[in-house]
Amino acid sequence: MEAPYIVIISTGSEITAGRSLDTNSGWMANQLFELGWKVKKFIGLPDDPDLILSELKALKQLAETRPVLVLMTGGLGPTEDDYTLETVLKLSGKKSYSVEKAKIRLQRIYESRGKQYSDILPTVLRQTHVPEDCKTLDNTVGIAVGFVEPIGTDSYLVCMPGVPSEMKEMFTRRLVPELKRIYPRENLVQKTKWLWNIGESLYQKDFVETHRDELFQNVEWGVTANRGYIKCIFQSTDSKPLERIIQKLETQYPKIISDDVFEFVHEHLISEKLTIAVGESCTGGLLGKKLTDFPGSSSYFVGGFLTYSNEMKDSLLGVPSDTLQSFGAVSKETAEAMAKGISEKTKADYCISITGIAGPDGGTEAKPVGTVWIGIKTPDGSVQTHSYIFPGNREGIRENASNTALFLLYQSLKKRNV
Repeated sequence: MEAPYIVIISTGSEITAGRSLDTNSGWMANQLFELGWKVKKFIGLPDDPDLILSELKALKQLAETRPVLVLMTGGLGPTEDDYTLETVLKLSGKKSYSVEKAKIRLQRIYESRGKQYSDILPTVLRQTHVPEDCKTLDNTVGIAVGFVEPIGTDSYLVCMPGVPSEMKEMFTRRLVPELKRIYPRENLVQKTKWLWNIGESLYQKDFVETHRDELFQNVEWGVTANRGYIKCIFQSTDSKPLERIIQKLETQYPKIISDDVFEFVHEHLISEKLTIAVGESCTGGLLGKKLTDFPGSSSYFVGGFLTYSNEMKDSLLGVPSDTLQSFGAVSKETAEAMAKGISEKTKADYCISITGIAGPDGGTEAKPVGTVWIGIKTPDGSVQTHSYIFPGNREGIRENASNTALFLLYQSLKKRNV
């Protein structure tokens, strides 16, 4: 089977009127590229059932000549301008039915609010309906059920909610396994590496442009910028040029290159039976949240301390008041004392402290907004501290700090395996 012709459709008059930004399409396209599939077209449509049906009919006609995959988000909600189900029923000539699992979930939500099943409005209940004989995609975040509707030989229309959190969960957990089962991945070999604290444009100038003629013949590449790191993706029908690229990357950026940090940390803490605890100030618990995002994290995550004020740094972690007065809360000395305090309280193998200035206020000439100190106590009892000045707004600085702390943990775990 040839790879599918992939089209992403985002519906919603708020998108076509410019009142809302379509972030779903770009996110899905990036995920698909990393999985080995390329999107051919983006389409944005208003809440107009005739226009939506017209586009779907054209894509169904295209499916008569080749495999087509249409990913459509939006229009599965409870309001009058949610036309996705209605349009797909007209396209297929089918009737709909209510998914029992979704109906029970909706009923429990209403009961938790002190209401009865009879109180559920028909428009709300409509979110549990899908076309007959389709593949359903459970929604564990919201109510609206997603579904996969055949539109031709090896061709499918996938309908998912427009709410990003619901769509991402459904795409990752429910849809991707189905796509892997159905479609080949264009016979491509893929390699991915992460580079830390380097800008996308600098990477392209110093690496891609410099080595384009030498390394990038018959190789497709992409880069995704994240908070603290960029994800570098390379694809080819031959693994050898990719191996050369990775080798060159590791040679040129030995101190800032990594694999998937989040996955590596999770797997290695479990396999090596290590524990970790954290103490956070400016990140407000974000590092602890990232460490517990993976199921099974209870086997290694001991807990954390949210020591936002100097008083809490002193009373909870034993940071000496004279250290705070002499060097300040955002300092090498405080980060080191926090890490030691976490260790004394928890006896965890790894202890990570973060203290910084997330802004927008609080910066000085000596310590501008974005200044962050990270301390890490390793199993041998030593404590290393690292200082950064992260760019961006408050959210960006906090994301940068927590992600970078995990990168430092990654580097320490890698050294144990050398």
